[in-house]
Amino acid sequence: MVSTMKNRFTARVPHCILTIILVLSSFGSFAQDYSGDAANGKSLFNSNCASCHALNKKMIGPALGDVTERRSKEWLVKWIINNQELRASGDAEAKAIFEEYNGSVMPAFPNLSETDVEDILTYTIEGGKPDDGGGETVSVAVEEKEADNTVLLLVLAAVLALLIMLLVRVKNVLKTVKGDPTSTLAEDANVITRTALKNPKIVTLLTIFIAVIFFQQLYLALMAVGIQQEYQPEQPIAFSHKIHAGENAIDCNYCHYGARKGKHSNIPSAGVCMNCHMYIQEGTNTGTEEISKIYAAVGWDKENSKYIEGYEQKPIKWVRIHNLPDLAYFNHSQHVTAGQIACQTCHGPIQEMEEVYQYSPLTMGWCINCHRETQVQVESNDYYSKMHEELKEKYGDDAEITVEMIGGLECGKCHY
Repeated sequence: MVSTMKNRFTARVPHCILTIILVLSSFGSFAQDYSGDAANGKSLFNSNCASCHALNKKMIGPALGDVTERRSKEWLVKWIINNQELRASGDAEAKAIFEEYNGSVMPAFPNLSETDVEDILTYTIEGGKPDDGGGETVSVAVEEKEADNTVLLLVLAAVLALLIMLLVRVKNVLKTVKGDPTSTLAEDANVITRTALKNPKIVTLLTIFIAVIFFQQLYLALMAVGIQQEYQPEQPIAFSHKIHAGENAIDCNYCHYGARKGKHSNIPSAGVCMNCHMYIQEGTNTGTEEISKIYAAVGWDKENSKYIEGYEQKPIKWVRIHNLPDLAYFNHSQHVTAGQIACQTCHGPIQEMEEVYQYSPLTMGWCINCHRETQVQVESNDYYSKMHEELKEKYGDDAEITVEMIGGLECGKCHY
């Protein structure tokens, strides 16, 4: 009897072990190796995903920080590139997600390769690590350094004032010892001034000095005509780029989509704002008050989550900040798409600004310096594929091609 039970137990052990292995493998099947380029993944994430997703919180779509633990790599690649095709194939998970988000259609990304998707997924894994916020640390360090410099200047000013007081006191003590009457600092300054004004040479030097300062300031004032650097008008809605472009990492080109395709970078319509605000919840009373202005512009009934029928929409009268003279031609798509120039190159740290202001001078000299220094992004850039070969023949394979070398300083490029 004992022997029979032992044999049965021994026979069943391999099956138990096999079952355990299968169960464990089902839980660990999504813990696959992701060895993509996290830096490229971050760029692709900000350009394609950040308008609807964050790594650590739910927005229009779910948080993606642990998406690689919830789904297999093969499934994620199919979903991201063309989720509609995946649903049409009858995939149960794809249909369940579509129903969970009330039929909200996620756009397809046929422009992304499987390598691009793996880069994005690698970033979702590594993006939440502590060292991912290095930029904020640098910013804090710069602020602390500026504060230290201010304190140092105040200390030096206090020491200088103390030295002047001591010198005046020493002078009066010496006068007392000599038997001369003492004098205050103001009286000494008055004597020096009256003595200097009686000397023609000193008067001439002072006149020349004042004239030089006057004409120098006049020149600077004339050269600043038309320059609106640091211009920061009050807007009809207190829109925070720090919250949207910074904390939520929404790509600039999601709202200003015209920058990729045309000459002008468009001012986003209220409808673009509603793409997100139809679903998200506002966090503060101030935010709710400002966002209600967008609802009033488009006729959105927040309580019933629908548009008011027959409502006459009202455009939001944003105040334009960046203006170039009519004689200057500037094409956004040429810089953003062909040149692959980051928005911050011209507009500054926009992701840190509560209220946007004109960061750069936007003068002719500023543009020319940029064209002299900026290298042409020929690698992995189809726009320059034909030109790249011509540039290599002309300047050599290892030459650093700048915008100036491809005609970036020709007058007709900017003044047509």
